[in-house]
Amino acid sequence: MKIRLLLFSAAVALGIQANAQTWVADSVTMGAGYANDVFYSMTNGASGSPVSNTNWHLGFEMIPGGPGFGGVSIIANHVQAGVKVYSLHTTGSAKFATLSASDTVGKTQLYNADSSWDWGAFNVNSSGGFNYGWGDYDMVSHHIYGDSLYLLNVGGTLYKMVVTHNHTHPLDSIYYAFHIGKFDNSTNYFDTIWRKPNYVNKNFAYFDVAANSEINREPDQKTWDVAFTRYMDYKAGPPGGIPYNTTGVLSNVGVTVADVRPVNPDTTVSYKAYNYTKTMNEIGFDWKIFTPPTGPYTIDTTITYFIKTKDTAVYQIKFTGFTSSTGKIVFAKRLWQFPANVNEVTNNISAHMIVPNPANNNADLVIDAKEASGNTMLIVTDITGKVALKSNVALNKGLNALQINTGDLATGTYMITVTNGAWKITDKLAVQH
Repeated sequence: MKIRLLLFSAAVALGIQANAQTWVADSVTMGAGYANDVFYSMTNGASGSPVSNTNWHLGFEMIPGGPGFGGVSIIANHVQAGVKVYSLHTTGSAKFATLSASDTVGKTQLYNADSSWDWGAFNVNSSGGFNYGWGDYDMVSHHIYGDSLYLLNVGGTLYKMVVTHNHTHPLDSIYYAFHIGKFDNSTNYFDTIWRKPNYVNKNFAYFDVAANSEINREPDQKTWDVAFTRYMDYKAGPPGGIPYNTTGVLSNVGVTVADVRPVNPDTTVSYKAYNYTKTMNEIGFDWKIFTPPTGPYTIDTTITYFIKTKDTAVYQIKFTGFTSSTGKIVFAKRLWQFPANVNEVTNNISAHMIVPNPANNNADLVIDAKEASGNTMLIVTDITGKVALKSNVALNKGLNALQINTGDLATGTYMITVTNGAWKITDKLAVQH
């Protein structure tokens, strides 16, 4: 479906009004010290509340499929929890019980990849083929088995760890098993993390090494497109680059991004002319520029990004502000292509959708009209059929956005209807305060 630039209709009555501009402004706040991650949907805004990024040490990938299809990555919280991972180039069966300080000398620290969720610190020493760093894929059982011994520095406390296996199938029985002990042997435990029931729709299950506990912190993978977070990127330097901590935007698995620069974001006329990549840090951090030695940050206004979501919607985003003390990131976005599952009709309306949904104070009913329609009614009813809002509206040919003031509506489910007698469209809207 070809989508034109937004042409917004004019209609003001009973809290329903036109949106006068193509860009929609938004912001997220990660908090002091960037203490929270914000998972964000381009269609619906933030997916839930900000989530602490300081209470986990390891993440185990829960996407099913086995080698080549996800499910083998183990990441470490290098930045917000200060986790350091070292491969000891020996096996747990040989050295777990007798590991000494001399066994750890000269070992190289391992880091998560900055470009893919599928390659964590525990995967770095892969020798290729069906070896995934921490373990090997077995062609007979189709599971992954490991005996590689790792040293973890978690907040100054040293642990030793072996990931013993990952059962990759059937879907109801996917799990990781691992063995962790303190370096001084005062703590020693075996643990298992199952995909079902808590992580069926999650990319990762997270783990607190010190407390020996799982952390279910990630929203449903279908509810977010990008994460505003702290992560480790790499400066140019020796082979592999020089790792350093940064704040930026990482895209979800299945989301692709086009980085376009230098350009005026406001005069960009097409989203199709660019190369889209699944590299997770394609947006990254360099849309902001630090002024040494003490700041502030400025925004590079010659950069824009096109984000293609998993349901094939295309949004454009430009950054407009960054406050390091509060972790506030300000940006604007606009829709270029409807998602594949948008509501489509065969009369005067090509497509329609409500964003955000659920809504708090306001929601936009976006309508792509084949022809202008001046004698049209917009009606909002609750689940009992009681009319909450009613207004005459005018639709322009092209893309319209009718803003619905939901601030005075009670929390609940509403039906949004637009009709001129000859045709009718209906959408469901959830209001949450």
